Amino acid sequence: SCSIQGGSIVKQYLSKEELKDCQMNILKFIDRVCKENDIPYFVSYGTLLGAIRHKGFIPWDDDIDICIYREDYNRFLNVVKEMKDERYQVLDYDSSDWYFQNFAVILDTDTVIEDHIKVKRHDTSVFVDVFPVEQFDDIKVIDKAHLCATLRMISYIQLQYVQYGDSKLKDFCRKIMWYLLRPVNPRFFGKRIEKLINKYRNPSGQYEGLIGCGKDGRKEVFPAGMYKELIEVPFEDMMVPIPKNYDEFLTQFYGDYMQIPSQEEIDYKSHGIKAYWKEK
Repeated sequence: SCSIQGGSIVKQYLSKEELKDCQMNILKFIDRVCKENDIPYFVSYGTLLGAIRHKGFIPWDDDIDICIYREDYNRFLNVVKEMKDERYQVLDYDSSDWYFQNFAVILDTDTVIEDHIKVKRHDTSVFVDVFPVEQFDDIKVIDKAHLCATLRMISYIQLQYVQYGDSKLKDFCRKIMWYLLRPVNPRFFGKRIEKLINKYRNPSGQYEGLIGCGKDGRKEVFPAGMYKELIEVPFEDMMVPIPKNYDEFLTQFYGDYMQIPSQEEIDYKSHGIKAYWKEK
């Protein structure tokens, strides 16, 4: 909510705890929808790591990631859209004229997240990421989609965020790419990735993973069936499904995943989401 002081509106930002509560409520909403409609899902990435190492959020993390196999993913999004819930809504490529990612988010529309990252500002709401797991035979699709995802990121993000300081030459190249990509709508790359997925997808393929969703490339590739068997573990105040093979997944992604990272790494990984309640 907002309060008015001296004629100007002061926003009431969510504390870290309120932000986590808000995300947990979205997760509980997703969990309920999935159970009622017999849709298997599981928590993944930092959320899975948090479940195993901390029995909840990683203390310096502030988002929740879940995955659903593609055939159930489309059904899940349709169910949520048809519910027309006043508070919890889908944001995806099809339901928006600006959103450009190849995965959906479920928003808590009672909140606003300030966007300080994109060149063209689009404030959203507190969200949970919902990633589609694809099956395929040809790993080339991962490399092609990864290139598109990298170009997409450079096309939407503010210049300061593509200057990593890892090498002067790389920073210079990224800067040139940034200027070259100014006229390109990031949705163009989302469309390209979608075409690659449709071309390479094979429901009985030998590999599975996310395609063009993030910056991890081949780290995403696992043998088919990796996530078929699920078990439940505690996460904060609820039980969540995770892959029975979580050790294999976490090791491939994070290496020695029970090791707490250095402060420098923690600072690098912290997102620093700023959100506030909408006026009622």
